[in-house]
Amino acid sequence: MPDSAFSQVRKIDNSRAWMPVATFFIVIFSILLFIWFFRGGSIRLYASIFFGLYYLTRQIWLSVILIGILQSIAFLPLRFISLKLSTSIKNFEDELDQIKTTDEQYILFQQKVRKGDFAIIFYIFYFLISAIAFFSAGRLFLINFYHTPLDPTLIYDFIPYPSYPLMGSDFHFPFFHVNATTAVSWGSIIYFWIGLSVFFAILHFIWRILKFFLANNKSILRFRIGYNKILIAIGGVGLTLMIVSSYFLRHVPTDVSFVWLVADLTRQNSTMNLITAIGTFLTVIIAGLKDNSIASKNLKANGVEPEVVERLIKARTRSSFQNALVLGIGAYAVTSQIPSAFELSVATFEVIYLLSPLTFDRLLSHADSQTTPDPSPEKND
Repeated sequence: MPDSAFSQVRKIDNSRAWMPVATFFIVIFSILLFIWFFRGGSIRLYASIFFGLYYLTRQIWLSVILIGILQSIAFLPLRFISLKLSTSIKNFEDELDQIKTTDEQYILFQQKVRKGDFAIIFYIFYFLISAIAFFSAGRLFLINFYHTPLDPTLIYDFIPYPSYPLMGSDFHFPFFHVNATTAVSWGSIIYFWIGLSVFFAILHFIWRILKFFLANNKSILRFRIGYNKILIAIGGVGLTLMIVSSYFLRHVPTDVSFVWLVADLTRQNSTMNLITAIGTFLTVIIAGLKDNSIASKNLKANGVEPEVVERLIKARTRSSFQNALVLGIGAYAVTSQIPSAFELSVATFEVIYLLSPLTFDRLLSHADSQTTPDPSPEKND
């Protein structure tokens, strides 16, 4: 019996046959994931993991930290896949950047999904999983299970139900208490900023004069690159840096003592609020610096003029700083209304992120180097 037209088409091009199938299964799994989330499956999973850790440690604060570490470890395979697909995702982002209207961007995105682009589908899936994990952890620590016995249906049957009152709700953390300060005169502060501005202006003027004679000098070029990075960093946050530094110079610590502060995780704590806000600010700033560094390399690799790259990175730095400031203030406003356990959870993820270049990122880079074949040709004996 002769093959049908549909079978003949599939024989000609099987590459287009399986990709929509992958899209179909991802969509079905995402729908099931949404149903599981809205029916309380994710909160039950997190509550069971948390109280399983509490059963082992008998400390609320330690269980909060451990659940953040376990989640980061569980997400390593997803992060590894994301790392392998980063080039494809970056190419897609570049395509979106080249399209001006939102409608055209949506059409391109829709086409990628319909074609079953695995990188885009995985990116959506990864975002969905991350969002569910974030909301589930936040929802768990906002439940008043500290004083009121937890609903037993929120814990799996094989997890021992905790006995009340719960133990280990006090979190001890190191801090520095400023006992006395001194103030630098406003005249000295103003002269300092004027002198610094004049110094950078003179350097810029000298470079403009000698640019055509020293442009090919590698030593000068290295100095110029470092100088540009400083200017971009200062130029993006110049006014705020002046305000913050002026405040510090007006309150220079002269007597500092080391203390251990105690935060009851079942209650709101102003010091923890401030620490969370600062941590959020720093995390967003560092994430922005990483993105800017990658963007700068890509722009230069594509032949964009250095002056144009400087302006773009300066604008991105300013935007990143503004986002960090808004999110930091927002974090302080939100956490000042909720128990400190949620803040400790957020702080754990922030610390893990800040330390990731020394921890998880090294594991991912090592795994990536092991799985990436050597492009160099084999040597003949």
